[in-house]
Amino acid sequence: MIRVSRQQELDDATRAALASGRAHPALGLFIDTLMEMRGIGELEGEALAGATLEAETPAAMSPHALDMAFAAIDRGAPKAKRELVYPELSKLPVALRELIREAEAKRSWGTLGPGIRRLDLSHRDGLKLEVIRLDAGKAVPWHTHKGSELTLCVHGEYADELATYGPGDFSITDGTVRHQPKASDDAPAYALAVTDAGLKFEGLLGALQRLVRQ
Repeated sequence: MIRVSRQQELDDATRAALASGRAHPALGLFIDTLMEMRGIGELEGEALAGATLEAETPAAMSPHALDMAFAAIDRGAPKAKRELVYPELSKLPVALRELIREAEAKRSWGTLGPGIRRLDLSHRDGLKLEVIRLDAGKAVPWHTHKGSELTLCVHGEYADELATYGPGDFSITDGTVRHQPKASDDAPAYALAVTDAGLKFEGLLGALQRLVRQ
């Protein structure tokens, strides 16, 4: 297990993957959200954008390009966006917030147990991206992991047996970790999670999980 504190920055391999476009979309969104929440990487992003523009081959514009742009403006403002199910998520970084809005337009938040909800954002190329919501004072049942899980606290606060997480804090866990994340008693907590396999629950939930697989 690896836990990364708020003060530490992203490793060179991760930065290189993002800069070269090799990062999986789920991982890319995760890291973009992390960097924006921590307020880091702005100069790095500007440098990358400048280098990208310099590498582009100039293309001739249509002689009617400006007229087309003004025509698009004259067609009016875009339709009002639908409200998020949970208003507290309206302050999340734009990319994540809009992905949640798109997901809510297609599906409802699922229920994992009393006071625990989840929203699928994508499931592609072996990685699953989702948002987990814990009501105030609620905990995820005891579990381990079938694979790796990358989790970022995006709102509120939750804790497990080894650490407390606030917005911008993240952890990387694997099959060696047994824990029970629990939201603070004051407010709900939200986490953005990227997994390459499912969770292994204990107790009755674990028994039901095994029964379903049979």
